[in-house]
Amino acid sequence: MTTPIPSALQIMQDLAARRASGSPIGETMGLIATAAEHGKVVLQATPDQRHLNPAGAVHGGFAATCLDGAAALALFTPLPLDASYSTVDLNVKYVRPLTAGQAYKSCGWLVERTRSLAICEADIRDDDGKLYAKASATLMVKER
Repeated sequence: MTTPIPSALQIMQDLAARRASGSPIGETMGLIATAAEHGKVVLQATPDQRHLNPAGAVHGGFAATCLDGAAALALFTPLPLDASYSTVDLNVKYVRPLTAGQAYKSCGWLVERTRSLAICEADIRDDDGKLYAKASATLMVKER
């Protein structure tokens, strides 16, 4: 009996249900998948001392990486496993600064996809739904 190959969506749902471990960048950033459906993912992250800039504030790169990850993983969910994708551009709007030690949710969703490009959006919010950053991403897609 052959074990079926999981879909990209199933991989993300396994990550969200803690049935699988995440990627090295997820471990570095402290990103944890909490939900996944077709074209949408939710990640949770809590910036800590490792994510501070010399002025003691959470570095904007932390937010940008969370947004890029959420957008890219939203695209990943409907793709075949042999497809590859990469970010072409990421446009981030920072609304308010993140605070070290506070948990945030990064939600990413697929807006539109052609054969070779995808547009995704993502945002970062706190548990009260307050917006901290928003991004639009264009990603290149290559299906084999």
